[in-house]
Amino acid sequence: MVIKRCVRCKKNVTKKVPGLECSRCDKVVHADTVCSKLSNKQLNTLKNSPGIEWSCEECLKNLSRRSSFIIPEEDDDENDYEVPTGTEMAPVVNANKLVQDISREVKKAFREEIRGLENSLEFLSEQLTSMEQAIKKQDSKIKDLENKNYDLQNKNKNLELRINVLEQGFQEVEQQSLTTALEVAGLPEMPLNNIEKVMDTVAVKLNLADKEILSTRRLPGSKDKPGPILVELKSKTVQQQWIGASKENCITVGQLMPGVPKEKADDRVYIREALTKYLKTLLYNAKTQLLNKSCQYVWCKNGKVCARKLSNSKIYYIRTLQDIKQIEKICSTQSKGSSPI
Repeated sequence: MVIKRCVRCKKNVTKKVPGLECSRCDKVVHADTVCSKLSNKQLNTLKNSPGIEWSCEECLKNLSRRSSFIIPEEDDDENDYEVPTGTEMAPVVNANKLVQDISREVKKAFREEIRGLENSLEFLSEQLTSMEQAIKKQDSKIKDLENKNYDLQNKNKNLELRINVLEQGFQEVEQQSLTTALEVAGLPEMPLNNIEKVMDTVAVKLNLADKEILSTRRLPGSKDKPGPILVELKSKTVQQQWIGASKENCITVGQLMPGVPKEKADDRVYIREALTKYLKTLLYNAKTQLLNKSCQYVWCKNGKVCARKLSNSKIYYIRTLQDIKQIEKICSTQSKGSSPI
């Protein structure tokens, strides 16, 4: 069997991809819109009408066209022409029947095309319906997930609040354990046995009784700086007496330790309220972010970090880092709203 190829794309004509053969030159092209340059309707008409012949473009261009109507230059004897009668008449094509046949084939092709379109539309409609149902299911799932996420966020916020309350309660309990303690900072490293003697000397310099001291110990410090000395006293009243006396009397390292180098002898010794690590960090951040910026006063007393914008303004109590940001916003808003003096 001879395999025929399309003269356009040079590919074989198969059962899956049939072809058209020119009735004049026997050239073959694929029966599609690209190779044959015919519309889908024209292709369906050729497929469903075996009596219709197809010619390629080259043959149609080379086809000679002439008029079938003849007019002689001179009139001959009119009697020479005789109308043939009976069986001598040439066969005449029934034009009406031909038109009806073509019209019937075209209608048939149209009906098949429309039927195919209806089937395609029905299929697409079913696909669209299934997609709409799938989208509705997805929307329902998304709403459920959003509701669950909202509930989880609320639970998370509730847990965060409870954890913050527990942490604050723990910090308060830890700070209460230091109610009668104070810190002495600025003293260089020394043997453990000398710490008690130095603290007794501090009490003498402050004109206080050294019998009120219960215990002393060195706290951890940084690499380049020794840690402060934690002093446990008998009562809160004694602690306040030490802090008040240290503000009135300036004590230096040389007064407590005569044998220290001269460059350290004039260093001041600071006596302050003992704080937990959390409160120390909170006080440091409050001074860094608020002091001389949003507030003129930042201090710590009785285990509470406080801030004040002016000497006669409201006192803000700072418990968390979030409180510092909130106070900063409030003070900056008040500064913008106040009129210049």
